[in-house]
Amino acid sequence: MPMKTKILLALTTLFAAFMFAGCSSLKKAIEPPKVTLETVNIAKLSALSADLEIVLKVANPNNIDFDVKNLKYQLDINSKTITSGTMKDKVVVKKKETTVVTLPIRISYKDIISSALMLLDSQGMPYRVKGSTEIGPFTIPFDDNGTLKSSDL
Repeated sequence: MPMKTKILLALTTLFAAFMFAGCSSLKKAIEPPKVTLETVNIAKLSALSADLEIVLKVANPNNIDFDVKNLKYQLDINSKTITSGTMKDKVVVKKKETTVVTLPIRISYKDIISSALMLLDSQGMPYRVKGSTEIGPFTIPFDDNGTLKSSDL
């Protein structure tokens, strides 16, 4: 192997080693943001469906801004998956701040008819929102649940 090729190979290997070490150090130096479910709101009711807003809070404890992207979510009502999807829009979470991210979703009443009857009852309708999002170098999962009551409308 010619000397130029050996030097180029050595430099490439050294550069790759520094890059991998840098990514590892970056993850150790940066705290993962915290994603929590704030609430599930009913935005609009129609004859056939309901528009909901899943409101998440993303807290950034770091001294740098992060982009929230590829937010994947799943909504279960009464232990049944009603909808899931991915929010492709990018949201910026400023350093040392908490940002509210709202996921607008539409659900059909036929998918939740038995659960809708629970909403009219005093016990309410149990829900669970789970998923993950990419924030900077991290993939952050979230999983929260609660009960939506008719008094919340």
